[in-house]
Amino acid sequence: MKYVALLPIFILLTLTIAVNFAYATIIPVGNGPTEVAFDSHLNEIYISNYGSGSGDTLSVISDTTNTVIATITVERGPAGVAFDSHLNELFVAYEGSGTVTVISDTSNNIEATIPVGEAPVGVAFDSHLNAIFVCNFRSNTVSVISDAANKVTATVTVGSGPAGIAFDPRVNEVFVSNFHSNTVSVISDATNKVIATIAVSSYPHGLAFDANRNEVFVANEGSDTISIISDASNRVIGNVTVSISPASVAFDSHLSEVFVSNYDGGYGDTVSVISDATNKVNGTIIVGDGPYGLAFDSNKNRIFVANNVSGTVSVIAG
Repeated sequence: MKYVALLPIFILLTLTIAVNFAYATIIPVGNGPTEVAFDSHLNEIYISNYGSGSGDTLSVISDTTNTVIATITVERGPAGVAFDSHLNELFVAYEGSGTVTVISDTSNNIEATIPVGEAPVGVAFDSHLNAIFVCNFRSNTVSVISDAANKVTATVTVGSGPAGIAFDPRVNEVFVSNFHSNTVSVISDATNKVIATIAVSSYPHGLAFDANRNEVFVANEGSDTISIISDASNRVIGNVTVSISPASVAFDSHLSEVFVSNYDGGYGDTVSVISDATNKVNGTIIVGDGPYGLAFDSNKNRIFVANNVSGTVSVIAG
């Protein structure tokens, strides 16, 4: 899995845009912002700036000021990032080095580096077992890390090209999108075994758990659709057409809506908003160029979107 990393275009410091039912504030960050994680301990947002070489960083944004308050120098190719609410740590996957680092949100210092599989990208925190699940894109595996020991405790074989990952706390299962297999693997966190394989559409990538409906929304980059999976039956119960090349998905628990970034090979500049009551797109929001990762901030009820090509983050409020 290769993330696009182009020079950022720092055109705007802060811009408010009227779109449908929301506004977007633009925050300049580092080179090639890719994935996003919300830290519910300090109400901060961490952005992985994929960049290249020694320019790889994490940007830390305060959701009070919507400004970058820290920049952390990290390893080559920071991709997925997830917040561990048990120990107040960030786990960052590095596609280039095959490792995951553990960062304290208090000091922003790297506390541990953990070898995983080849080309780790997606990361998710399992709040049931205090474990971190990591998609190894080229190894076709998922690494399971104990946050107490900072060690890999299990390796699970999934489909080809695991890319996106989400934890479902209702059934304590982990859903993994297999980019090349056009499937989603369901892993039981009790056994660390695949208990179901679900066929979706082409090139599934980002996914998110909808706690309102107990469903998993999967972005299919190759078909411009979102597959909706019931966690009770592990079956696709619906599909929603969005814009070109949907990359990532985030669930807004405040409004029970699903936000989808439409990457379009770096040429996209919109986020689709889906009502989970109707499974229909009820809004389209203009953001920066190449929207990729996104996350919901439950403190401010906002969505933070990493604009990979613009080198910015859009902040959306409903």
